[in-house]
Amino acid sequence: YTAGNRFKGKRANFDYGIEWAYQFGSRAHELIQAWAWHNEIGYTFTRVPWKPRIDFEYNHGSGDDKADDGRFKIFDNLFPTNHLYYGYMDFASLRNLDHFKIGATVKPNGRIKFSVDYHFFFLDTNKSAWFNASQGVIRSPKPGSNGDVGREVDVTLWCQIAKHMKLLVGYGYFSAGPFVKDTGADANANFFY
Repeated sequence: YTAGNRFKGKRANFDYGIEWAYQFGSRAHELIQAWAWHNEIGYTFTRVPWKPRIDFEYNHGSGDDKADDGRFKIFDNLFPTNHLYYGYMDFASLRNLDHFKIGATVKPNGRIKFSVDYHFFFLDTNKSAWFNASQGVIRSPKPGSNGDVGREVDVTLWCQIAKHMKLLVGYGYFSAGPFVKDTGADANANFFY
């Protein structure tokens, strides 16, 4: 079971969002005790051309630091559409994750939006795996490994082509962190779409 709540609003030029979820129940012979937390705040400069907006997010999805204690503590991301939130390269989901994002967006007109987002990825615990957007394991845990997974920068351009059609063009770059280097191949990655 998942219980939670979400608060979202706007006050003057500030916008904000807070969301939390707690998961409980059982799985095989383990009790489920997992949770997630989302916080965001943004500011739009309405008196400046192109109405630039800056935003900051912190997201947390619990991991399991003791796999054999009878409690399953890895948050289940439920219905993931993660690349909108944790990087377009799909290297992260809200499982065993501490995620920080700094973003900036400009709108030159009503049909075009340009944004740059910088993501910082850390494991909640290095005793759980690193999970991708489909909740599959990218890397298994390794004792003594660093919890810093890496950084990703996403540059996106949205263009309204017609009333019911948008074009999205983007580029992502992932810089591997110490956890990736501690657990195997550690090449950086590029993604254009």
